[in-house]
Amino acid sequence: MSRAKLTQFVLDHLIWFIVLLVVIFFAFNTNNFLTGQNLINILLHTSVLGVMTIGQAIVLMSGNFDLSAEGNVSLVTVLAAWLMLPYQRSAVAQAGGIGWELSPYIVIPFMLAVGTLAGWINGMLITRLRMNNFIVTLAMQLILRGIAYVISKGAYMPGTPALFNWLGSGHIGPIPVSIIVTLLLFVLFGAILSYTRFGRELYAVGSNKEAARASGFKPHITITQAYMIGGFMAAIAGWMLLGRIQSSDPELGAGMTLETVAAAVIGGVALTGGSGTIVGAFAGVLLLSVIDDGLNLVNVNPYWITGVRGLIILVALLLEAQKVRVKIRAAKEKPKIPGEDPLSQTNVIAK
Repeated sequence: MSRAKLTQFVLDHLIWFIVLLVVIFFAFNTNNFLTGQNLINILLHTSVLGVMTIGQAIVLMSGNFDLSAEGNVSLVTVLAAWLMLPYQRSAVAQAGGIGWELSPYIVIPFMLAVGTLAGWINGMLITRLRMNNFIVTLAMQLILRGIAYVISKGAYMPGTPALFNWLGSGHIGPIPVSIIVTLLLFVLFGAILSYTRFGRELYAVGSNKEAARASGFKPHITITQAYMIGGFMAAIAGWMLLGRIQSSDPELGAGMTLETVAAAVIGGVALTGGSGTIVGAFAGVLLLSVIDDGLNLVNVNPYWITGVRGLIILVALLLEAQKVRVKIRAAKEKPKIPGEDPLSQTNVIAK
């Protein structure tokens, strides 16, 4: 392999080299890091955050943000518990349910539909009314969590049915169901972005909305679809999280939105849209999970963990930025082929 090809390979897979370096560091500094149980713990942490990151990555690829994801998680989990649990009159359990005791077979599709609907509303407000995506989704986060507080009265609602909890707490052999489902979702959406018309439209719209429109694409539809996928994935993450802890709380999901943005971006998804992969986003989620687990195992002072984690994320982002600069420089220095359309050089640089 030539030096140029080796350099290109390293640049294209830089995030995985960063993950490997972090894994090696923690493996040499603790005896428990590479044990089977700890690796499962890392993947368990990856599951909920990973599912939310898939939705966030797709929205980012369209050239937009979705800050409503954690509010979506809050609302769908509260709704699910509220509909499934029996009514309780005690002051402590004032939000124990409305007494319908609906089957999970009804509640699960309903909560997924609510999440998708929230995403559709985001998309319509942004594309049809031309409202700012940052402000719209921030407002939607507050609205959704506010509704969750109204329904729950701020109380916990424990005791969700075993059938509902299967996604978050079930196992297939020694492997938790949530890990298997998360990996399958990453594979599924990776294939969708690589091999379907929606994937091509998403990258085109995120790169240049006007050029995509001139090519016959419909940016308003693509962006709305991206937000609907984001809402759907947030609802699945909520189902997974509620099934794991088996008690709803209107604060579930709080703070996870920025984590999903960080995971997607350090995995190579551009904040400006039009580039990135689901595989890269998975690497970003894995890096955050490995950092959290490793810092706990090496007994870093809990007061330092957040800061150290932020520093590592910042280093990863700086390395990703350097990767982009090197690629642009290499594209500019590439010898021009006689007769080649000069616009093709621009396309290479843009990619």
